[in-house]
Amino acid sequence: MLVFWDARLVLLATPKTGTHALESALGDVADIAFRHPPLVKHMGYAWSNRVFPRIVGAKEWESFRTVAVMREPLDWLGSWYRYRRRADLEGQNNSTQNMDFSKFLRGYLQDPQPAYARLSRQWKFLRTEDGRVGIDYLFPYERFGDLVTFLESRLDRKIVLELENVSPEAPLEVDPELAAPLAKHLEKDFRLYDALIAGGDWKNI
Repeated sequence: MLVFWDARLVLLATPKTGTHALESALGDVADIAFRHPPLVKHMGYAWSNRVFPRIVGAKEWESFRTVAVMREPLDWLGSWYRYRRRADLEGQNNSTQNMDFSKFLRGYLQDPQPAYARLSRQWKFLRTEDGRVGIDYLFPYERFGDLVTFLESRLDRKIVLELENVSPEAPLEVDPELAAPLAKHLEKDFRLYDALIAGGDWKNI
């Protein structure tokens, strides 16, 4: 998470959406940068809306705007699956080595979730406490270049990104039987993403 005081802008770091590269490119010019621990670095909208009025002042906070990225929901889960296949997790209970993507998805749909599939949803990251979309500016991951252009304009600087945090390649085939339960579990995520990518009224999902 990065805060830019003069621009009155807060970049929220939706996990697995490429924001680590932005942190590397802009961390040194941000006025506030939360890099650790991951829970704080990836603070969602509702939490930030509770915390930041205490940090910057309630009246100051009213003038800030938030920006974030959203990834297609299954692609987002696929990125987590690939990320947890990395070598340094081998033998740990959150490793996804030696399993296919469908097994990972079945774990994700379980309650409670096994360690290898313990994840929330992008919707919960982006929403207000009363269940509305809270983000002011939301960009689809597939149009990351639009986000960079937006940030260059707001921050009045050129942004050069390096390729970072690349997950191991792995097939992402989904068993057809999982389509319906995934659609139900991620219903708001899919609705928000579809409206976002179509240029519709995503703020009122």
